[in-house]
Amino acid sequence: MATVEERVEERPDFSFGDQSVAASYDNVLVPLLFTPWATQLVERFKPWHGLTVLDLATGTGVVADMLAGHVGPAGQVTGADINAEMLALARQRCAGATPPVEFIEASAQSLGMPDASVSVVVCQQGFQFFPDKMAAATEIFRVLRGGGRVIVTTWCPVADCEYFGAICEALRRVGEVAVSDMMRVPFDFMPAAELASYFEASGFEHVHVRQEQLPFTIDQGVPEAVQVAYATPIGPKLRALPEEQQREFRHALTTLLGELSQDGQTMGRMASHVLSANKPG
Repeated sequence: MATVEERVEERPDFSFGDQSVAASYDNVLVPLLFTPWATQLVERFKPWHGLTVLDLATGTGVVADMLAGHVGPAGQVTGADINAEMLALARQRCAGATPPVEFIEASAQSLGMPDASVSVVVCQQGFQFFPDKMAAATEIFRVLRGGGRVIVTTWCPVADCEYFGAICEALRRVGEVAVSDMMRVPFDFMPAAELASYFEASGFEHVHVRQEQLPFTIDQGVPEAVQVAYATPIGPKLRALPEEQQREFRHALTTLLGELSQDGQTMGRMASHVLSANKPG
């Protein structure tokens, strides 16, 4: 029998590139999930004033937009992503930012930026998707100035990201193991020690990984939380299931979330690794 990792490798279509996926991500997951985490990141690593910051895997620009409000006129924010659909939404979000946010379409392994050109690199929930993580860490090292900092966040396993664990379990109960494994991709394949190893091997010092947690709150409760599953990158796979199987999935997820939520609005906890490291000065 194939392992989870082998089955995931058979499903290379886990992607944010579909235009409908990018829009659903921005409209639903960004306000519910990524904005609270971006706020915590920006607040924790203050001050930003005057810094030149690269937001790597910027997605739809939520972190870049926040940072633009903190770096001030002496600072600069650049957002980089390989996904044109995400970047189009990021440009819309940051259209009124001061200072203006610059965006580049580039892979994490080859940014096309000058050596030693930024003082901080931030990457919120993108590093786990990079196909060559060692090359990405090396490229981050290259573009950072001496003494610069990298901040990378990656989700902990679905056991610690309970809402998404419930989605995986509901899919398993209705026989959709392959789709369940796709949902595990952002969570289950980046242990803290492995994450740190890429940056240690790239020459960074003071490499530190901590775990942080936030509740995942959906004000409209379990019925809305079930619909949020369709806004994840596996949404197209869910919508492609036969209607009867979708009903079974929604019933299973409703049951699991009802058991998980103590107040009808908090769908368990989300947990993330937070790595910080410095390039030697």
